[in-house]
Amino acid sequence: MDFALAPGAPAKPVPGTPIPEVAGPREETLAGAARLAGARRGIKVVPTDGAGLPGAEFAAAGGLLPGPHALLPGPAFEDWLDARS
Repeated sequence: MDFALAPGAPAKPVPGTPIPEVAGPREETLAGAARLAGARRGIKVVPTDGAGLPGAEFAAAGGLLPGPHALLPGPAFEDWLDARS
């Protein structure tokens, strides 16, 4: 949220322009993020196979990744966790 309100943040969208996207500086998985957060809390995270879930193929093919116009300001999730430890 701080980034969205900072000077130089994307202006209010104009009809017909791409929706502004903000993402982390690197590709991460939900399973990886859960493992990192769990490790800091002493919780073992066990991934499950979600291949049959709706949208699994779309997600596996990168469909949930940001577009080429996305802003990638950071921090990475692990760095964000470290800053809160």
